[in-house]
Amino acid sequence: MRGVSKAFGRIDVLRNIEFTLGVGEIHALMGENGAGKSTLMKIAGGIYHDYRGEMAVFGMPVRFASPRDASRAGIAVIHQELNLVPTMTVSENIFLGNEKVRGLSFLIDRNAQARAAARLLDPLNFQASPHAPVSDLRIGEQQLVEVAKALAQNARILIMDEPTSALSVTEAERLHAIIRRLSLEGVSVIYISHRMEEVFDLAQRVTVLRDGSVAGTLPAADMSRRDLIRLMVGRDVQELLMLRHEEPAREAGPIGKPPALSVRDLWLAHPKPTASRSRLVDRVSFDVTGGEVLGLAGLMGAGRSEVLETIFGAQTADSGGQVVIDGLPVTIRSPAEAKQAGLALVTEDRKRDGLVLGAGVDFNLALPVMQRLASGPFVSRRSERDVAERQIQSLGIRVRSQRQPAGTLSGGNQQKVVLGKWLETCPSVLLLDEPTRGIDVGAKAEIYRLINDLKAQGIAIVLASSELPELMALSDRILVLREGQPTALLQKSEFSPDLILDYASPGGAVQEIFQRGTGIILEVEGET
Repeated sequence: MRGVSKAFGRIDVLRNIEFTLGVGEIHALMGENGAGKSTLMKIAGGIYHDYRGEMAVFGMPVRFASPRDASRAGIAVIHQELNLVPTMTVSENIFLGNEKVRGLSFLIDRNAQARAAARLLDPLNFQASPHAPVSDLRIGEQQLVEVAKALAQNARILIMDEPTSALSVTEAERLHAIIRRLSLEGVSVIYISHRMEEVFDLAQRVTVLRDGSVAGTLPAADMSRRDLIRLMVGRDVQELLMLRHEEPAREAGPIGKPPALSVRDLWLAHPKPTASRSRLVDRVSFDVTGGEVLGLAGLMGAGRSEVLETIFGAQTADSGGQVVIDGLPVTIRSPAEAKQAGLALVTEDRKRDGLVLGAGVDFNLALPVMQRLASGPFVSRRSERDVAERQIQSLGIRVRSQRQPAGTLSGGNQQKVVLGKWLETCPSVLLLDEPTRGIDVGAKAEIYRLINDLKAQGIAIVLASSELPELMALSDRILVLREGQPTALLQKSEFSPDLILDYASPGGAVQEIFQRGTGIILEVEGET
């Protein structure tokens, strides 16, 4: 790419970009949300064609008019936001536009497609059936389908935009092995990620974008973590996690203080039970007090999201258990009842479950409190603006105007809108499911600071995250899940990645109290 520039209206999002990619090279592209990474790759993938500048593929000048043109030139793109058809099966999505047919007919050979899909998915340890509808898959499984879809095109240039954002450590490592294999086979990879450890592990070179321009291109081996952060944000950022290290780590909630949230023997039925797993969530119990962060750890499929969704009344399958909020037993059958009880849930997939993408930021921020803002059948526009202004200022949400559609914001700002709308309800318990998925290093630091501020305000927080450094830094205690069941409750002084992964992995260790199968009672003062 030479001199590539792109504007939306009067706003320049890319300015004179210079970017090269060698044969078989893994080239990382980094930058804060809104830096222009996705826009640049959409140009390379044929989605945007009204740009200035030049592009060549294997020495041949090109200007793609559509993604199909890019595909014919050997370019495949895995987008940050999943690009699958929910009502179609896994195999149908993988071969969409390149269907396998019977002989010379136009009839799709679905069995052949399913077999070919299975061959692509097996190295990714994909557990679901190729015949399963994509809508039945969790987001991490859908991400694996996207990877297989790109691999099915036999692409010579593979653009991967946050491909591991919803994958567990094990799945991410397996994907990295596949990327290295493809690189050795001559496939060139543009790898966009906010996870610095991935970039240093995989890439030969790193290009950093800042505010739509190239801040620098350097060999990955010559860069440090601090160098990379400085290029991304234009300033020194000390340790990302911005925590109050001077505060002593507590081993449990304050003695004598009642839990803000108490869960006992929580269970959720499995839609397709097997002999080895009849429930998605099975006998999960924990307490969390105000001003405490309880982490939920586990591999993909361990049941972290399902625990939070069951507590919040967002699961439709049969479920049970006891939930007590601020000392009062509650029965929660819907998110509306959860909100009334003082709960808030920031979901794993902000675009699908957290935002009305076509509506303005003001509407999204006011949505959970519309009833409070209403006077009779009408909602006060002034009150709605006041809510939006309060959260925009409080959380530092970057918008052109309050009415800017939420779907046009960067990932980090979208996540702040989701947080802001729930904070407007003044919850006593905040449930966070992958709160920093797919957002940049600067936005992550802001979310971390916000979590610590909310903790200091006395809000009880339950945090599910697949990023172990994040989970260990933010949590006071960590409950480890494996296949829907608890295997360990770790105090701050016991945190280590190796120990957590051992408790989380099939065949790994289980704390003695969980081996008894009695559905542990986790008192505020400690384990009993």
